[in-house]
Amino acid sequence: MLDITDNFSPCPFSLKSTRTRLHLVQVMNATFMPVVVSVRDPAYREEYVFDLLFEDLVVGYSIGHPYGERLMRRQDFDRLRMPRRELRHRAAAQLDASIDRMAIHGRPPALMLSFDGIESSVLLCDEFWAALEGRVPGSIVVGVPARDVVIITGSRSPIGMAKASRAVDRMFFAGSRHPLRRGLLVRQGGAWRPMQ
Repeated sequence: MLDITDNFSPCPFSLKSTRTRLHLVQVMNATFMPVVVSVRDPAYREEYVFDLLFEDLVVGYSIGHPYGERLMRRQDFDRLRMPRRELRHRAAAQLDASIDRMAIHGRPPALMLSFDGIESSVLLCDEFWAALEGRVPGSIVVGVPARDVVIITGSRSPIGMAKASRAVDRMFFAGSRHPLRRGLLVRQGGAWRPMQ
């Protein structure tokens, strides 16, 4: 603990103390969470740090909690003085450490994912999807019409596929703060591909 002696002028809302104690505080490292962003989202421009996910989706990096509120800009990244690979690694580690907050709701044939408003980030969590393999009919299929919406079904569920497609269409019709992608994605060989 540091002691700093200073003379304060008396004012009506403070005590007449000439001695102030400051506690040493350890500053923790910033936490980063990967956030999926559409290349067409007008809210984000080239000043942000993005990595290509595929086709029309990129991965940005949210700084601090609540995740998804503030994405890392290039100037933020430059101040960190860390390699891009380390940024990716730390964000992936944070996502993996958060797996217990991810949940699936609803009933088959189409389920909803919940994860603190950044549901689409779960696309990047291989461990989550590996645990879900074999629990849906066929390959895992998702609709990600917005950052906070993920609909899950199986490729061998015509009813589930139809429900997921309709839900994606409705989201785009209704509008969303952070729209992502029309159509469905299928998980094959540990990677996401657009559903044909």
